[in-house]
Amino acid sequence: MAMTKCRECGGEVSTKAEACPKCGAKRKTNTGCGTLIGVAVLIVIALAFIGQCSSNTSSPTTSSAAQSNTTPSVTAAVAQPQASTPIPATAPQPGSQWDYREDKDPMGKGSAYFASVLSTNTVNFGFPYSGAQHGTLTLRTHPRYGKDVILSIERGQFLCPSYDGCTVLVRFDEGKAIRYSAAGAADNSTETIFIRGYSSFVGHLEKSKRVRISANVYQEGAPVFEFDVSGFDPAKYKPGK
Repeated sequence: MAMTKCRECGGEVSTKAEACPKCGAKRKTNTGCGTLIGVAVLIVIALAFIGQCSSNTSSPTTSSAAQSNTTPSVTAAVAQPQASTPIPATAPQPGSQWDYREDKDPMGKGSAYFASVLSTNTVNFGFPYSGAQHGTLTLRTHPRYGKDVILSIERGQFLCPSYDGCTVLVRFDEGKAIRYSAAGAADNSTETIFIRGYSSFVGHLEKSKRVRISANVYQEGAPVFEFDVSGFDPAKYKPGK
């Protein structure tokens, strides 16, 4: 039997005794290491069990959150439209800038034929004719008035009276400028002049792609109008002629 000293009187006391037989002081017993280890193991097992339960409970939420976070990306990828293939621009048909027209003569003399084209450039005159405007070149074959080359503007005053006439410069492609005589309209309107020399003018025009015409305009000098005359079609101008 093992013996130990009493902490009160110093007498010998059995390690199994609960009190000192001399002084009666209760002996303090130490908890065994095995007991402490057992308690520690129980605590660890309990904590592990609680953690496992907590993990099982939170797993569905985490999975749902992950699915929630990834679903929009998949949806966006599916919903994203594919880039469309650009449609190439259709090139204009040669001669499509020309406007051909046939008018019946009100006096019953037959038909008047017209071929017109707008200038590729614009001019801008001062007040009261301000604002960008095109010039118009027209070929006309009329049963009563004959054949004419007509240059007209939307607003302004050509300096070319019908009783006196004027001169205009015409350049076909890159050739030398040619002087043509012209006359104003018989009704004295100032937006139109008639260029003489129809056969010469049309002969040059049919061989050209571009025509430039310079004519005097009141207080505006002699502006130049450029016309794309490529693709002119005499058969559309005067069908059956």
